[in-house]
Amino acid sequence: MELLRRIVSRLSRLPGVRHLGSYFYERRFTAHTGRNIYRGVYDSFEAAARSAPRCKPIGYDNPSSAEIYVDRLQRILPSDYPVIYWLACLFSAGCRTVLDLGGNVGNSYYAYSRYLKYPDSVEWIVHDVPAVLRVARRLACDNEQAEALKFVDRCSDAGCVDILLSNGALQFLPVTLSGLMATLAGRPRHLLINRFPLHPSKDYFTLQSIGSAFCPYHVAAEPKFLDEVTSLGYELVDRWRVPELRCRIPFVPPGHSIDGYAGFHFKAVSHL
Repeated sequence: MELLRRIVSRLSRLPGVRHLGSYFYERRFTAHTGRNIYRGVYDSFEAAARSAPRCKPIGYDNPSSAEIYVDRLQRILPSDYPVIYWLACLFSAGCRTVLDLGGNVGNSYYAYSRYLKYPDSVEWIVHDVPAVLRVARRLACDNEQAEALKFVDRCSDAGCVDILLSNGALQFLPVTLSGLMATLAGRPRHLLINRFPLHPSKDYFTLQSIGSAFCPYHVAAEPKFLDEVTSLGYELVDRWRVPELRCRIPFVPPGHSIDGYAGFHFKAVSHL
């Protein structure tokens, strides 16, 4: 299969084949209703958004996209286990507040409860777009497990938190991590950043189809990202590979697709 993929990839670079293939891929991308696929390389979030077909909304702030992950409240991926491990360690060390950035309906909170015993005083605060939060609040009202869950419309409403958790959310933001941190009430003691697409050297945006909508999608350059986190006053504690995710972008210059995302635990230097 790998040999076949390479042959197809080489053939697709021939001018006539490339033009025809790009045309049919654009049609497929526009009508796509299945799992995540990608199209194009752009310099900014705004440029990626402007390139989107007009037949579907942009982002998750719409009723159809808000319901996508409602049936995954018990789903665990391989990349969740490092996060569960570090949450257990941090709860044992006295951390009690988690800001779950882009936490959807609280999926991580519900799923991790199968493996973690949350402290009695834990606060798990979810921030997401309005359409998702409306669904999340409705589900929480009907779920006895949701007693520690809170939902905030703005990150600043979470107050000072011990842990900032991002399970595959940073890449959807129109701002950098520095821009996000500037909106918080205080600097979290720990960052758990998971399912994050990193490229060894390139920093760019692509457009992702989630079936119900199109999303500008940031692939960060690893050196730039690590320098940014360091400049915010954090040091690396742990990192792991996320093998179950990939970002393959056809019909663009070679070198923009990535196999495997990344996960990190950073802690604030002042809390050494």
